[in-house]
Amino acid sequence: MMYSLLMRHALLILFASIAPACVLQAQNIDFEHDGLTRQYRIHIPQGLDANAPLVLALHGYSGNNNEMRNNYGWTELADERGFVVAFPNGTRDQWNNRFWDVDYDFHQGLDIDDDGFLSSLAVHLQELHGLDPMRTFVTGFSNGAEMCFQLACRESETFVAFAPIIGMMLDTLFTNCNPDVLRPILSMNGTADDITLFNGDMGNSGGWGAYRSIPETMAFWESKLQLLDMERTFLPDANTDDGSTVRLDFYSSPMHQRVLKYYLVNGGGHDWPGQSGNMDISATVEVWNFFDTITGGDGVGGCEPDTLVVGDNAVDTTLRRGNTFDLAGFCDPGQYGSDASMNTAFYDFVAPEDGTYVVSTCNQAAWDTRLSIHAGDCAPENVIVCLDDTDGCDVYTTTIEFTASAGSLYVIALGGFAITDYGPATLTITGGDGGPPTGACCMADGDCSIMSAIDCSFFMGATYQGDGSSCDDPDSSCGGSDCIGDLNGDLVIDGSDLAILLGFWNLPGADLDGDGNTSGPDLTILLGGWGPC
Repeated sequence: MMYSLLMRHALLILFASIAPACVLQAQNIDFEHDGLTRQYRIHIPQGLDANAPLVLALHGYSGNNNEMRNNYGWTELADERGFVVAFPNGTRDQWNNRFWDVDYDFHQGLDIDDDGFLSSLAVHLQELHGLDPMRTFVTGFSNGAEMCFQLACRESETFVAFAPIIGMMLDTLFTNCNPDVLRPILSMNGTADDITLFNGDMGNSGGWGAYRSIPETMAFWESKLQLLDMERTFLPDANTDDGSTVRLDFYSSPMHQRVLKYYLVNGGGHDWPGQSGNMDISATVEVWNFFDTITGGDGVGGCEPDTLVVGDNAVDTTLRRGNTFDLAGFCDPGQYGSDASMNTAFYDFVAPEDGTYVVSTCNQAAWDTRLSIHAGDCAPENVIVCLDDTDGCDVYTTTIEFTASAGSLYVIALGGFAITDYGPATLTITGGDGGPPTGACCMADGDCSIMSAIDCSFFMGATYQGDGSSCDDPDSSCGGSDCIGDLNGDLVIDGSDLAILLGFWNLPGADLDGDGNTSGPDLTILLGGWGPC
């Protein structure tokens, strides 16, 4: 009996030692504060460095920590960037909705010490997991954002920076905000938000309580943080279908290191950008970059190239999430979108020989790629050529060519069309005197590009004109639409081509009319050209 008790005690000690790093990540953990049993979930990446950063992410009104954990990309980003993220739960109000006590008008009978709970939890996690007190941050959505503002006013000794997303400051807090320590703040708000009104609600028509306008709130923090300078940037409209654009106002001072980053989402609603609503940016990535860079980190931006060689190169742009590269005014990537390349990674390439080189992700990535080539470094003004989609390449992948001089350095930028476009790919480089010979490749729609015979074979219905052939050669057989339905390149439109087209139905692979999708109009084109070309 004594042996069994000792074994049970040993197992409990062992479980306690491993639970914070694995088992407990999947469940709520109890935390006693102010006579209440509070709860939080936590995500701890494997192989985490000692003294790592800590982020607290707060859910919105009537939400919960599981929703915040699963829907906003925090755990994936924590794994990529090496920080711990905790998801506390609010308590429940008279309607059984979880909330943070920021003194909403309908919560006047409630008195929950959320300030003390979140501050105590942060200190507890620092001590339990060996996390860095000087890199402990808090962010939140809606009611969670309003809790961030409250913590910035009342618990600034514990948290080093704050990132309220789509929140406001009730007038009671606005007129009684006296931080012990002034800390950097990032804030986002949408002008078309019908819950957190951009112009405020001092008449309390929404029932939350009286609150100031968002511009007035930003002016308050600009003054409180003693920021003298402002730089305004209009971010690339990377997703033209989301009905909104983003303006960034960056406030700073030459006298100290405090800053205010204010993202105005013009046309934006009550959404977490990148998760819903505006898709030009990822609020999760922007928040982490802000936290990381104000404490000496590099964020995910910058040009730090790896090296590529002639041949197949395995690449992965996952760690470049959030790195937007804008070529507006320098290069037109094509007809399919904006000039912004999202989640962009950079690669050095030294040309081994003089000649024309082809760089391709064609049918070698599972996401929509963009490519640009730069002479010497990654500066936009050094761009030689850029391209978004290439006809005949599945999932909107890309093939691009450029002329290089032996021994010269070129930077290849690989990005995506949207903030969701990133991941592993194969980036193939061919050409030059030291690479495979190139020639004219005639596409099914009559377009012509210079590439190797192997690269030409990637394109459905394309015909390679021979080594050394040119797109300017009058004898080239690139004939345009006379045989546009010839998908297998045998100069006959027949059942084989029909089978190919049907195999790409609702995909771009056999698009004949240029609308980016294989559908009924393409079938009509193919049947209309039935027979020998």
